[in-house]
Amino acid sequence: MRLVGSVLSCLLLLVAVATTVRGQAPGPIDLPWVRVPAGVFQMGCVPADPDCLDNERPRREVTLSFPFDLMATEVTVAQYLGFARSTDHRLPAQPNFVQRGDHPIVLVDWDDAVAFCTWAGGRLPTEAEWEYAARAGHDGRIYGWRDELSSDWANFGSPECCEGAIGGADQWVNTAPVGSLSPNDFGLYDMSGNVWEWVADWYGVYGSSPAIDPRGAETGLGRVARGGSWLNFPGVLRVSVRLFFAPAGQTSNMGIRCARNSATLLVAQ
Repeated sequence: MRLVGSVLSCLLLLVAVATTVRGQAPGPIDLPWVRVPAGVFQMGCVPADPDCLDNERPRREVTLSFPFDLMATEVTVAQYLGFARSTDHRLPAQPNFVQRGDHPIVLVDWDDAVAFCTWAGGRLPTEAEWEYAARAGHDGRIYGWRDELSSDWANFGSPECCEGAIGGADQWVNTAPVGSLSPNDFGLYDMSGNVWEWVADWYGVYGSSPAIDPRGAETGLGRVARGGSWLNFPGVLRVSVRLFFAPAGQTSNMGIRCARNSATLLVAQ
């Protein structure tokens, strides 16, 4: 039965990709990188947020000394299949809903995310880099670059936990094709909603690492994920919300977004 399930998953992924790509597996140069500038920001739950949790405090000033590149969109089914073909990496299970090649890959664990980003010439973003990019220059706002959450720019779930929902520009009960809704002011799509995104850090006490280019805890019980998803009720999409999962965890609302050091920019780009 496991073999049949694996074969079925592969066939479904191949069919999905065939609807959106033209027979050529994507490579690292095809990924949509956005340059994020160096800067200083306030990391953590903002004073105007009435729903701050202890693990989102203390709010503190953090400096990112160097610009970096971040994928404009989450890693897609098609991109992940190109990686799996090139490396013989395992394919994830198929979720219990339909995805095309332009939907975000899900059911990937932390090691899968690291392997993909390494293949793509990058790495996972740190938690500080992720939050800085999600805020896009708006330190005092609850939902990243906006004061209010709206389904016109984010794919999230029903107010009652836990199921997908539609409304406004968000017409997808489950995952939406990447880049379907409005980007933030750095040009990054789906930093709020669609799928959770693995980051590099172990989960630890917030603010315990250095305030300059923090890398998070040296060890921990789980890896951090940020951003909320199609399955979560609106409050989970607050930009300071941080969850942790076992590195081997695989869920239908967990995906990948890669970063890379700006010094690795290809000449062709």
